[in-house]
Order: sequence, then C-alpha cells, then structure tokens
Amino acid sequence: MNYILSFILCAISFGSPMHIPVQLAGNFGEPRPNHFHGGIDVKTERGVNFGIYSIADGYIERAIVDKYGFGRAIVVAHPNGYTSVYVHLNRFAPQIQAAVNQQQYKTKRFAGDFHFRAGELPVCKGQFIALSGNTGSSQGPHLHLEMHEKTTDNLMDPLNWLGGIVHDTTAPTAYSFKSYPQRGEGVFQRSADSKIYDFIKGKYQAWGKVGFGVWAYDHMDSVYNNYGVRYTELYCDGKLVFKSDVNGIPQKHNRMINSWGDYNHYMSRKIWYLKSFIEPGNRLPILKASASRGIINFNQKRDYHLRYVFRDYYGNETTKDIVVEGVPQPIPPAEKIEGANALLTSKDNNITLDGVRFNIPHTLLATNYLMNPKHFALGTAYSAGYSFASGSVPLLDYAKISIRVNTLTADPSKFYMVCKQSIGEPEEAARYCGGTYNDGWVTGRFRDLGNIYYVRYDDKAPTVHPIGRNVPHLMYKISERGSGINAYEAYLDGRFVLFEQGKDKQVIFCDLRKIGIKPTKKQRTLKLFVRDNKQNQCVHVEKFVY
Repeated sequence: MNYILSFILCAISFGSPMHIPVQLAGNFGEPRPNHFHGGIDVKTERGVNFGIYSIADGYIERAIVDKYGFGRAIVVAHPNGYTSVYVHLNRFAPQIQAAVNQQQYKTKRFAGDFHFRAGELPVCKGQFIALSGNTGSSQGPHLHLEMHEKTTDNLMDPLNWLGGIVHDTTAPTAYSFKSYPQRGEGVFQRSADSKIYDFIKGKYQAWGKVGFGVWAYDHMDSVYNNYGVRYTELYCDGKLVFKSDVNGIPQKHNRMINSWGDYNHYMSRKIWYLKSFIEPGNRLPILKASASRGIINFNQKRDYHLRYVFRDYYGNETTKDIVVEGVPQPIPPAEKIEGANALLTSKDNNITLDGVRFNIPHTLLATNYLMNPKHFALGTAYSAGYSFASGSVPLLDYAKISIRVNTLTADPSKFYMVCKQSIGEPEEAARYCGGTYNDGWVTGRFRDLGNIYYVRYDDKAPTVHPIGRNVPHLMYKISERGSGINAYEAYLDGRFVLFEQGKDKQVIFCDLRKIGIKPTKKQRTLKLFVRDNKQNQCVHVEKFVY
C-alpha cells in the first residue's frame, strides 16, 4: 500500500522549496515534549533571506503572523487535497504582503491567521513566495516545511512528496532498549522496575507481562544530525507484536507523544525511549499492535526471540535481536490505583478537594494514575496553591479547574488563574491559565498535574515606554506584570497605524514612511492603546513633529 501511495504522490509534480542543496536539520515526527515535530527543517546555511518557492501549483490559503510559534508562515493549498506550510519566514512576497496588510488594517491587529479565498492569490510550482528567516519560536535560521491532509488537517511526512530532494543511504541506529514490566504482572531481569539495557548477544530473563521501548535515531548522508525513525517493528518468535509508521498524525493527538514516549525519562535525561506497546488511553493511529497491545507475556520456560526492525523513508534498515529466557520467579504485587485520588481511563474523573475541584475526562488520560494532592500557602496569591503530582504529569489536553478564592475584592472580574512549575519559580514566570469568577470560585484550565495552580488579581493597566525618539522610526516597550498583554492598537491623528512585533514581544515598532504616511512638518498626535487579559487598558499619548 505504501508503494502505491508513493507512486500516486510522485505522479503529481512537486519540487524543492529552495534553490540551494537541501539538507535537513530535523525530519518529520521527531518526538518533542507535548508534540511531534510537524515537518522537516531545511538548513539555510545559518543565514536568512534565502528565496522560498511553492513546491507545487495551488493558491495561498492562509498567511500566519505571530501565531502558534510560527512567526511568519504561508499555507498553500494544492489541487491534490493537501496543503504545504512554510514556517519561520522573514518576509512575504510583495503581493502576499499586500493582501496580509489589508487584513491587518481591517482587523487592527498585527498578529493573525489570515485566510484568503480560493484563487485570490494563485501560485505556480517554483513561484517565489517568501524569504527564509528565524521568526517565531525558531532557535536558528531554517525553513520549517509541513504537509497537511486538507480534509483532516493530519500532519503528513513531507518526504512522501519531496523524497527526491534529499539523498540518503544511511540506516537508523538503535542504541539501547528499556524494559517496562507491567505493574504487579511481570518482572525483567528479576526486577519490577523499568530499566535500560544494551543490545547484546547474551540472554535476558523475564517472567510475566513485559513491554519494551527503544532509543533509536535515524541519520542521513554527510549530515551529523539525529532524526526520528519513520518505521519501527517488534517481532516475538517471528510474529509482529508492534509497529509504528510516523505519518498521518492527527493534530488533536499531538500530546499523545508523552504517552508513546517515556516522558519522565526524557524530562530527566533528554533521551526519548519510544514504547513498543500502546498505553490504554493512547489513540495515535500511527501505532499498531497485537491484541495484547504489544505487551509480551513470558509465561513459558523457554527462549523467546525478539527482533527489532528500524527503517527510514528510503528503505535503509537496521535490525536488533534480543533473546529472553522465560524463568518462573515471584512477581511483586503493585499498589492498587483506586480510591478518592485515583484517576482512571475507564471513566470521567470528577474530583473535589478542600478549596479546589476539577474534571478530567477519561480521554485526557493515557494510563491510570494515583494523585498526590498538595496545597501551599502563597503570600501574594488570593487562594491557596494546588498541585496533584510530585513531578510533571501532562494530560492529553486542557481540563477545567476551579479554585476557591480566600480574599474577596471590590471587582472579582479581575481574578485570574496562573500556574508555575515549583514554589521556587519566580512569580513573574507564572503562566496565565485564564479565569472566570463565579460565586467565590475562579475557573481556569490546566493540563499538567504537577504544576502549582492558584488565583491572582490584576487591576493594574499595562505600561508603555518609548525606546528612543527617532521619528519616523517609532519604537515602544509595552510591559505587563499581571495577566499578560492581550492586544494593542495605535492611531496617528485618529488614523489606525500598524505596529509590528519581532522576537521580543514587549517591543513594538513602526516606520511611518514604510506605511505610506508622508511628512508634513506639523505636530502629530500618536495614541497607543494597550489592553491586558483582564481588560485593564493603558492609553499612551505622544506628540511629535513629522
């Protein structure tokens, strides 16, 4: 089936997004905390302003500015039902920039996800659409290129279309494997704990139900980067028990990487062990397993022959063999996950504790979990602080949480919720979690049981400070120490003018000449409105001659 798909895709004409030799800094589907890497990263020789070209015929469907960590991005819809997404751009092509400017002035917002009608901005294969950059959450200059299935918005491997622009004869490398004895049901090497082992020719011993995970990278010719592995298979005595094909990832399931990968190990060691079995709540369609979810039951006194197969998009393959001897031995009982602090994948979990309540639908849990609730006295907060796990335990999406306020104020609409990772984390590092007040409670959202959640109050407006006075180049620092800046607008003599943002979101700037405002050598009045998330607003007025 994969070969048929590849043949169909190759029959449609696709080309390179750049006119320089293509090398990848990252490939599709690499595991990251809370998400998969959604595309390929094309190196730009550590520089910016290389030409970016549409990889096929289509039309500009969207242009994104300062959203989703993309910086500037372009989405091109193609007639085969897929879209290509070009991310971290420095500048759009002039005709695209003009269309974006129209929508920015219409919405009075610099940042936005701007949509265009089909055919409004047509492009041909190889047409210049942008300059490469380092905008958004990029850590260095490169082009991030994604492919989406239009009807589902699933993330697809761009190499399905662009495999010919990269040459690769290097096979993946597997470094070690990890045992996952099932709680109260199995042991490996006489231990019920999860441990790391080398691929060696000797025998291992096990009894009962055990899952496995593996640390492996793909590699490419003449490049020293590490990449994610496209295909992984695990066989037991010649029978396939687990396989993964990292292609076609639903964006709504992005956080399930925390379940497929060993999240806790990564957070402590920065190495991903990807499990060769499927947790009960993991619904990633890229994972397939036997009826036992890929868990192997060592219940006979004999040798079990396990084989791992790792393969990249180009068919380069590596195999690793493991021999496990079934040896009867005691299996320690496991603590039962039950009672008031149990979170179960079999039901929606409505939890009420002293001063806090929340609901976690069963769809947000990959496994059953026994909470460890704690509360903290926080001197500057308007409530106690609450956490529910000793370390980071991410949910698969946001859930609602309500916290009781312990200090009332004249305007409860100014309450909001924040979280931080530890008591010692500075207050300015606390993240905004929304917040609506009702009858003594503030409701926000949370998605990590290990964070500390509490209520704060914000009735202070943001502040605005000019950075130099170099008319017509205007630059200001907008600051907010409470709920965070929500929006800003600027008017020159009553006319809206667009201020941009760069990497530093506290700095906004505008060149009056570039937006078509001609000098009159008369006094001008600039009004800058800055609003935070609790609707506190600052109005900065400044007069100058231009």
